[in-house]
Amino acid sequence: MLEEVIKNVNVNRYVTPFEKGDAIFLEGDDSQDLFILVSGQLNVFKGNTKIAEIIEKGSLFGEMSFLLKAERTATVKAAGNVTAIRIPKDDITSFLHDFPEVSGEISKLLAKRLDETSRILYGLKEFCDQLPDAVMATDKEGKITTWNAAAEEVYGRSWDQMRNKSVEEIYEKPQVYNKLLQEVKKKHAVREKILSIRHPKNGVRFISTSSTLLHDDHNNFQGILSLGRDVSSVKKLEKKYRQTRYWLFPSLILVVLLGLGIFWGRSHFSNTPRIVNVDHSELKNQVNKDYLLLNSILINSLEAGDRLKTSRLMKDFFKNKKPDKVPYTGLVLLDKNKMVFDVYSKNSSANTSPVIESSYKGIDFEDGKNSPHRVLTLYRADKDHPMGQKSIEIVFEMNKKNRRIGWLIFQLDLHRLKADYGMDVSGIKPFNF
Repeated sequence: MLEEVIKNVNVNRYVTPFEKGDAIFLEGDDSQDLFILVSGQLNVFKGNTKIAEIIEKGSLFGEMSFLLKAERTATVKAAGNVTAIRIPKDDITSFLHDFPEVSGEISKLLAKRLDETSRILYGLKEFCDQLPDAVMATDKEGKITTWNAAAEEVYGRSWDQMRNKSVEEIYEKPQVYNKLLQEVKKKHAVREKILSIRHPKNGVRFISTSSTLLHDDHNNFQGILSLGRDVSSVKKLEKKYRQTRYWLFPSLILVVLLGLGIFWGRSHFSNTPRIVNVDHSELKNQVNKDYLLLNSILINSLEAGDRLKTSRLMKDFFKNKKPDKVPYTGLVLLDKNKMVFDVYSKNSSANTSPVIESSYKGIDFEDGKNSPHRVLTLYRADKDHPMGQKSIEIVFEMNKKNRRIGWLIFQLDLHRLKADYGMDVSGIKPFNF
C-alpha cells in the first residue's frame, strides 16, 4: 500500500482526524476528495447496510468519485478513532506530482478491477454457452453485453449482430418489454413472462423470459440478466385448447343426443338385444378425449421439469369443466421413474404437497396386453379412513418420439361412477382406449 507516503512529513498538512461515528463522506455526495487511511478502521455502507471494511494502513479510498467525476456510491464512517490523509479535489494534481507512488497505486487498483472484470466476463461467457436457455445481459442503458449460443438460436441473431445493440430491437412490442423492465426494477426479479419476438427465419415466436437485476459491489443498478425459452409450441397448444372448448363440447352433446336417439329407437322399434351401453361408452369417450388433450398440453412441461406450468394447465383443465360433470377427483403426473411430479385435487382444501416426490414404483403398470393404460384399485389411508379408502385410478403412458416421458393418472370419482354411469372397477377394466 502507501506506508512510505504516510511517513513523509510533507503530507502532515493533509492529515485529518475522525472520531467514532464520523462520516468521511456520504452516499450521493458530489465531493471528489481522495483519502489514504493512516490508522483505525472504516466501515462502508450502502444505505443502512454495511457492505465492507477498510482496515489496512495505507489503503486508498474515494478514488472512483475522483476518477469518474461522479457522486459517492457509498457512505464511509469511522468505526473508532481514525486518522486519514485527506487530499482536496483541487490539490490532487499537485499531490500526485509530488507523490507519484499514489498514481501507481491507483493504476494498480484499476488494473486489478479490469483483470477481475475480464476474467468474470470470460468465465460467464464460457459457462453461459453450456446452458440450454438463452442467456442475455444488458447494461443499465439497455445495451446487450452477454449473448450465449442458445440465445443465437432462440432469437435468430448472432453475437456479432447483437453486441452493444439495444435489447428493444429483438422484441415485436418494445413497449411490453419496457413495462417488464419497470416491473423488474421494482421487484428485483420477475419469472416466466411471455414476450413475443420476430425471428428472422421463423416469424413471430413466444419467449418465456425470467429477468433479474444486476448490481455492483455497492448495490448500484448495472443492468438486467434474462433467461429465455421458446414456448411457441406450448402457446399454440393452449390456443388450440381454447378453441376446442368452443366447438368440442357442443359436438359431444350432439353425439350424445344422437346416441340416445339411436338407443331409444332400437329399444322401441327393434327386438334386437341391447348391445351398446350408452353411459359406459360416454364415459369411455370422455376419459379417452381428456387423456389425449392433457397428454398434448402437459408432456413438454413434464419433460422440461416445469411444475409451475403443469400445475396451471391441470388447474385450467378442471376450471373449464362443469363441477357436476367431472368423473375425476384429481390428476397425478409421474416422471419416467414413477415418482410423483405433480398432483391436482378437485378438493381445494386437500393438501397435495406431501404427495409430491412420493413413488408408485411398487405398483406394476404392465398388464401383459401391450396396452397404453392400466386400471388400478388402491386403498389410501387418511385421517378419516385410517384403514384405507378405496380408489380407482386409470394410468396412461405418456410417450414422445417412442420415448417414455412418464405417466398420467386419472383418479376416478367412485360416487359419480355409480350414480351417473352405474359402474364400478369391474366395468372399467374391460375398457380399451
